[in-house]
Amino acid sequence: MTATPRTFELDKKLPNLPVPSLEDSVQRYLDSVEPLVDAATFREVKAAAEELLQPDGDGRKLQAALEARAAGRENWLSGWWEDVAYLSYPEPLIVNSSIGISTDARYAPGDQAMRAGQLTGGTLDFYLSILNETMPPEVQRDGSGMDMSLLKRFFATNRYPGTERDRIATFGGGQSRHIIVMRKHRFFELEVIDRSGERLSDGDLMVQFRRILATDTAAPAPAVGVLTAGRRPDWARARDRLAAIPANRHVLDRIDRALFLVCLDDELTPNFEDLARAGLHGQKGNRWHDKSFHLVIDPQGRFTLHGEHSPVDAGAWVPLIEAIGGPADPLPAQQDTSAPPPKELHWELPLEATTDIADASVVFDNLTRDLDLRIVHFDAFGKNLIKTFKTGPDPFLQMSYMLAYKRMYGRLPKTYEAASTRMYKGGRTETIRTASNQALAFVTAMDDMSVAADRKVELLRAAFAEHSKRGKEASAAYACDRHLLGLKLIAPEAGVTELPRFFSQEIFTRSWELSTAQLAMRVGFVNHFGPVCPGGYGIGYIIKNDHVNINVTSFRSHPQTDSSRFLGEITRAMHDLRAVLELVQDVAA
Repeated sequence: MTATPRTFELDKKLPNLPVPSLEDSVQRYLDSVEPLVDAATFREVKAAAEELLQPDGDGRKLQAALEARAAGRENWLSGWWEDVAYLSYPEPLIVNSSIGISTDARYAPGDQAMRAGQLTGGTLDFYLSILNETMPPEVQRDGSGMDMSLLKRFFATNRYPGTERDRIATFGGGQSRHIIVMRKHRFFELEVIDRSGERLSDGDLMVQFRRILATDTAAPAPAVGVLTAGRRPDWARARDRLAAIPANRHVLDRIDRALFLVCLDDELTPNFEDLARAGLHGQKGNRWHDKSFHLVIDPQGRFTLHGEHSPVDAGAWVPLIEAIGGPADPLPAQQDTSAPPPKELHWELPLEATTDIADASVVFDNLTRDLDLRIVHFDAFGKNLIKTFKTGPDPFLQMSYMLAYKRMYGRLPKTYEAASTRMYKGGRTETIRTASNQALAFVTAMDDMSVAADRKVELLRAAFAEHSKRGKEASAAYACDRHLLGLKLIAPEAGVTELPRFFSQEIFTRSWELSTAQLAMRVGFVNHFGPVCPGGYGIGYIIKNDHVNINVTSFRSHPQTDSSRFLGEITRAMHDLRAVLELVQDVAA
């Protein structure tokens, strides 16, 4: 009998991240841009692309330098991606970068401490399986491995603010044996793993959480945690002021080194939108947004996860959510534990802290009030029905987004869908560009009464096929976005002092108007994240057998976005796609 590989055993067998050919990436880019611009603009884009491809031009210098970089590294994108996508961004983590993942509220047992004990215990089991390398590695359908290295940054990881650039540190190798519990802005250090490597039982954890709840005061403590929700340079300066006091350096160190956070909120989340907000940005002051993730439990035991996106991608949380997020049997009554009681950590706030907290609170309030978050539990059908149309569920949803946007705005949006590149060493993500000439042809024909139904279906299937092809290319790291980013970033090493005009065109620099991400999960309800630009939408979705959960976000302050209306158009588009596909099926039968 073949032994199960250890957690990271297959990583060393993975291939290095490839560099696509310049010609292929430019062509993929042109194919994605053509449906987004008018004919005159596209001629300009194409002319700039031809300049980039000149045999002796700067494009060839950039490509050669990037290939040279790749020859000496397992993953030529490592470091760059983290810096550009996350660590150099000065705006608040909440909404802009952080994510939330919610589970079904029906799983809540109605007891906050009990649920916290179960969730924490399951999370510690997950952690120990990584530490001891007993977790089986994830594999692809053909049995080859998927990179597991991001799991090493899952626990005991902290993002540190900087005035110019943030940094990330992980306290690995079993250094950390404690978690931080937050309750009404207060911080409690709780040792959860003993020196022999054994974790506290779920029952012992439940008792510890009850001890913390029993310490409740009438008024919350100063909301020091809200400082982590401010602009990063502001938080960097405020953290330095805190750290100038020795007592605070100790508190910061215990938070930084904690395995993860558990947030015992005192606000109910009676509906899924409330729960989503608890996961995406949280109860003000009862989070430490720099930590890699938080388990958030409301007074009735409803659970959501709040994650800091820079060290890991959203898909890395899927195995954890599936391990802990489902229904659980009630724990037996337990009144005491021999484990050391939680230790409250006390701040000594400098004079400037009051102003720092007030300023960060304004940032938090303005950003979260502006966020227009809407969720639909679409239960008319799910992946089972979609598959009867001989297409994948994801292309179906993505074409629904295209049709919905076209109906609202009269054009296709520049659209991002995340694809994992974990088939390579250190792989993270690549972009599936949903907008295509095939998608444009379909959405244009869909509402044209002169176009026959079978022709609409023909166009729709062509759009499905193109999206599926782009998805496979992106997962194989043969899309264009990461490659084009690499060409830009390598310019100083290549001796290119002025980037070709290809990289400065408006359509190249335009933000993603739709940012979308699907999580394939058995127990997750839906994933939450914000839009990436003022006039854009963020769409998180999970496709189940008989339903689809969709979360749409936008900013209320933008005059042209409306999450409720857009979500309504998405569901209408889903019904319309089903109707036209079934109509043609019926005729064929």
